[in-house]
Amino acid sequence: MRVKVEPLSQWLDVTVSELLSPEARSKAVADFARAALRDAQETNRRSLGSEAPFEQFVDGRAGAALESVDPDRGRIVFEFELINDVLQWVLAALIERSPRRSGDYMRGHRLFADEREIAADGEIPPAAEYSFTNTVPYTRRLEIGKTKSGRDFLVSVPNRIYERTAKDARARFGNVVQIRMTYRAVIGGAQVNAEKLPVASRRARDRRGRFVAAGRPHNVSTVRFPTITVTPN
Repeated sequence: MRVKVEPLSQWLDVTVSELLSPEARSKAVADFARAALRDAQETNRRSLGSEAPFEQFVDGRAGAALESVDPDRGRIVFEFELINDVLQWVLAALIERSPRRSGDYMRGHRLFADEREIAADGEIPPAAEYSFTNTVPYTRRLEIGKTKSGRDFLVSVPNRIYERTAKDARARFGNVVQIRMTYRAVIGGAQVNAEKLPVASRRARDRRGRFVAAGRPHNVSTVRFPTITVTPN
């Protein structure tokens, strides 16, 4: 028999004595599952500050009683809805660390689900990956500390906003989601990984007037912005 607690994605095998009756074996598995659930809820409380909602599946049946698990080949799964809390925490941290002189940067944080932009304050669709980025013109300079005093930012704002937020989010939620910092382009409202950008070769004429490759290939779009990715385990 097996018990699984999402999003840890780890099956816990449960062995009970065959000398027990079927009802007693099912109860033993149910007791084990409750203990695993309590541990997961405590982990969530430490990370999120509150208990996260979850769905319970017993042998594929949503909401079924734990004691109804098949005593020999049963499976119990608890699926927690954590991603919304993680995304809202990351967004709040980015906003809190943003310069406020014009508010352009603070309002410029964008959320993507599987590289398609979605509303951060709307319904969050299921996705294999979520990511935040900011495409205001001076985002890269602000991230690496090459900003000057001006209308849209203040030199007093600490740099590496995305890097620091990713580090803090990883320390807080790293046991339930994967979080990393990277740089990505945004083309036509969609976010694109660097390795997915179209590549073109530089061409020039040789002595015979023929076009030949000249120099190293380059990405058609080279503007990449700081990005925090959040991947459910």
